[in-house]
Amino acid sequence: MSLTKQFLIGQFILCLLLLAKLVVASAADTKSYYIDEPVFGGQSYIVEAGRNNKELIVLVHGLGDRGARTWTDFIPQLSQHYHVLTFDLPGFGRSSKSNQLYSPDNYVAFINYVVKQSGHDTFMLVGHSMGGNIALRYASTYPHKVKRLMLVDAAGVLHRMTYSSYLTHFGIQQIPQFYQQQNSDIRSITGAILGEFTRFQGMLEAGENVILNEPLLREKILGGNPSVIAAYAMMMTDYSNTLSSMNVPTLILWGRNDNVVLPRTGKVLATNLQHSGLVFLESSGHVPMTDQPQVFSNWLGRFVSSSEREFQNILEQKHYRIDHKKNNMSKRIASCKNNSNTTFSGDYRLITIDNCTNVKIDSARIKSLTIRNSQVVLNNCLIKGPGKTLLVEYSDVQINGCAIAGSPAIEFTKSSLDIAGSRLISNGVALRNAAVAHLSPSRNKINQTTLIFSVSSLSSKYYEKSLHGPVNFKPGQSW
Repeated sequence: MSLTKQFLIGQFILCLLLLAKLVVASAADTKSYYIDEPVFGGQSYIVEAGRNNKELIVLVHGLGDRGARTWTDFIPQLSQHYHVLTFDLPGFGRSSKSNQLYSPDNYVAFINYVVKQSGHDTFMLVGHSMGGNIALRYASTYPHKVKRLMLVDAAGVLHRMTYSSYLTHFGIQQIPQFYQQQNSDIRSITGAILGEFTRFQGMLEAGENVILNEPLLREKILGGNPSVIAAYAMMMTDYSNTLSSMNVPTLILWGRNDNVVLPRTGKVLATNLQHSGLVFLESSGHVPMTDQPQVFSNWLGRFVSSSEREFQNILEQKHYRIDHKKNNMSKRIASCKNNSNTTFSGDYRLITIDNCTNVKIDSARIKSLTIRNSQVVLNNCLIKGPGKTLLVEYSDVQINGCAIAGSPAIEFTKSSLDIAGSRLISNGVALRNAAVAHLSPSRNKINQTTLIFSVSSLSSKYYEKSLHGPVNFKPGQSW
């Protein structure tokens, strides 16, 4: 054997030994143990690595018994420079499971307890799916403790009537059955049945809260199942008064192909969290850590290791919300008639959409928008002008992260409107059902319109309120 070959083989063996040493050191540095925690009164499984490092990063998993294993592949990378802390949330994985109220607020208290034991006052926080919801709740409750926040396909931000796909995906069928048509309600949030649901909304929500807070009812109706309790408690959490006031630097990662928690939630978060940036992972679904581990790892690395200036630059580069203060001086007029798969963006004086399907309006400023007999999705828009700004007739419209200002802001007739993370502003009436009132109660019932709101707000001459849930509008009714 030549000296060159011997040298190369020796170098190869040396590399293997060094790699083995790093793996052993990394494994030795990672510790797993149980603690007795006071919030749920059970034992929780904790995973900790890089204990001697100065900065702390906390990782919160989503629904399911995989728990802290969600982060296993990323801990060695992180623990080289950071103190890493993760866990199986109470009710999941190797932690105790019992009939407890596994709510975001209780999980916040649990995380606070665990972090306090670590000796850190501030830390970086990452949460996936339900863990993203919990992380968001923590950051809104203790903003001074969270240096940076990373939300990955966060669930449960929108009103639960928009989340049937999430519940179905995880096989959660034990939602309290208050009336016969409820399941079809959740899957088809239109028409008279939804109107009936809305009439009893206050009573039903009060009943749901009683079920969640009473152990015997949780056992009877929810089967005492931690997954069911946690998912349902998360769905009951309302962020209407929270998102716009949060100022924690936040990186939002979302799988472009997520069909469990649709990307609209990411857009709603990005338009409402003032200090945030939104990144779509193009080839990923609901679990980027599995779907695109290398891409996710790169973003996780940038999240933790960037300097304050670098992280600020990332958020600015990925900033999603359009500038609402910029004047719309455009004279452009656009329309869609008897067409499909049309997209509008930019500044317009007027857009008219008539008998069109799958229309998207993205990152646009518009003075006046009319939608008739069409299916339209609006994302990140400013609709502002004198008089009536948005007219919707006999249409199916979804509005995400928009500001709509006018008198009225929205006038609608026999339409389905699903409005999330949006602000409605008017010096007079903000919302008006333009359907004509009749003497016949049954005719009025047919002509009523039910609007679904999620984490939205209304400011008019007559009302100042947060909107989160379905609202019925009778013919001629205004707000």
